[in-house]
Order: sequence, then C-alpha cells, then structure tokens
Amino acid sequence: MKFRIATIAAATLFLFGCQESPSDTAKDVAKARKDAAQKVDAAQADASKTVDKANEEVADAQTDYAKTDADARKKLTQAESEAAIKTANAQYDVAVVEIEGRYKVAKEACDALKGVEKDACQSTADAARTADIAAATAARDEALVAAAYHE
Repeated sequence: MKFRIATIAAATLFLFGCQESPSDTAKDVAKARKDAAQKVDAAQADASKTVDKANEEVADAQTDYAKTDADARKKLTQAESEAAIKTANAQYDVAVVEIEGRYKVAKEACDALKGVEKDACQSTADAARTADIAAATAARDEALVAAAYHE
C-alpha cells in the first residue's frame, strides 16, 4: 500500500512538476520574440548594406556605360546580374532569420502545453518552419535563375 501511494505521489509530481507555468511561458515567449527581432534587425542591416553596395556597383556601371557603349553595356549587364544575385542571397538570409525567430517563438509557446497537445504544437511549428524555408529557398533560386539569364 505504501509503495502504491509513493508511486502515485511520484507520478503526480512528474506530471505537474514538469509543466511550465503560464508566467514562465510568457517570459520565454517574450524573450524569444525579442531575440528574434534583434536577429532580424541585424540581418536586415547586413542585407541593406549588401544591397546598397550592389546598387553602387550598378550606378558605377551605368556611368561607365554612358562613356563607352558595347564594353560598358557588358559590364552593366554583369553588374546588374551580380547585384540581383547578391540581393537574392541577402533577402534569403533575412527570410531565414525571420523564419528561425518565428520557429523559436512557436516552440516556446508549445512549452505551456503538455502531452499530445504539446506534441501537435511542436509538429506544427516544425512543419511551418520547413515550409517557410522551402518557400524562401524557391524564391531565392528563382531570382538566381533570372539573374543568370539577365542580358
């Protein structure tokens, strides 16, 4: 009998002791959102610098084009293509950082749940992350193909 009571007590502690409090979950979610926002801001700043530099290169090539015709046109086309490639990669990097931030926030929110609901929440977060990364990759690859055929 004592063993049965001890087992029930241990099981109760295990079930209820492992669940995160709503306050802790809210704090974790807020921290995850803040971290994600900071990472997205940093990624956007990096992407902006990359795009600005690429646009400067296009402007330089356009100036050269105005001076000489055929050679400058080739240089302009190549600069535009390289700028498009850099822009596509920079936008992809920002998208991945945003996706990872949303994923972390979703996973933290799942900590408030337990059992099958927690498993379903985590599966949904995983699936959304996978789909979002696939969409970002497809968008980047489409832009890279367009840049490769830019003439």
